[in-house]
Amino acid sequence: PGCCKGSCTKLDEDILDIPLDDPDANAAAAKIQASFRGHMTRKKIKGGEIDRKTKDAECANSTRGSDLRNGD
Repeated sequence: PGCCKGSCTKLDEDILDIPLDDPDANAAAAKIQASFRGHMTRKKIKGGEIDRKTKDAECANSTRGSDLRNGD
């Protein structure tokens, strides 16, 4: 039961054949990593904007906020 040691699929063999010291492979990996980091940063920032909008709406609707605007 389970995977046997020593058995590789064709995909596993292809992945293992990538030379790690190849400048083109390193450049491609750097681009992929930069793209992914940008994606994650944009996702994080977008999520933060939603949280901030929700908090701003809560502050505007709170009684404490209206007390401060009325000078109380």
